[in-house]
Amino acid sequence: MKSSLAFLLLASGTLHSQEAAAKHTLRVLPLGDPPPFIQEVRGGVRYEVPAQEGAIPPRNILLSAPAPAKDEATKEPLPLRLRLGMPSPELVFPLPEGRTVTTTLQAGGSWLTIPLSTAESTLAFVWRGGKDWFQPRVLSIPDDAKEGDFRFVNLTGKPMGLTWGTEKIKLNPATTLTRQLPQGTAVLPISIQYPAADGTLRPCLSTQVERAAATRNQFVIYAADSKESKMPVKVLSLSERL
Repeated sequence: MKSSLAFLLLASGTLHSQEAAAKHTLRVLPLGDPPPFIQEVRGGVRYEVPAQEGAIPPRNILLSAPAPAKDEATKEPLPLRLRLGMPSPELVFPLPEGRTVTTTLQAGGSWLTIPLSTAESTLAFVWRGGKDWFQPRVLSIPDDAKEGDFRFVNLTGKPMGLTWGTEKIKLNPATTLTRQLPQGTAVLPISIQYPAADGTLRPCLSTQVERAAATRNQFVIYAADSKESKMPVKVLSLSERL
């Protein structure tokens, strides 16, 4: 009887430690147009004029992930540095029961609530939802692209056209599509098109993709957020070594 009880306690403890070990990984990728580069001359020397507040995403934020109910330990906010057009470093934390995390500005005040994907990792795309970066929007997807994947993400509010070799594809808003090169194909032409005001599809990216070992590629389609932009839709090409 004692040995059975000891076994049950051991099994229970092992199960609890496995549940407590559930972790989640998060990266954040801010998207948008950088502010214009402005210089001024002081004392005969040119100096860059800093961007107005809210013209770029906050450089430093603090992320809070509510600890699971069984974990009574108080978790300190995790610092995260953001850079326009670049994925942030990975943050690893216990998976919150509500699968959401909150962020605050380093100077104080809430900034954004980020939903987590149903996978073990999240890539959260963040962009301006209003006139500045104090009103951000977010779309989270599993950060699980594999070697050889070419993933396309549409963050705009309109369907986009995708030509993958000879295949014509419609990519709806807030959706993703993943393709791999056909067997025996080393290079493939691709094109991404946006709907113009006259109803035609116009290219915002035309390029070739190549097979590369230990590499994954993502093409993030987003709306330009600056009046100076010559094209209303832009594509961020992201190639990552695994």
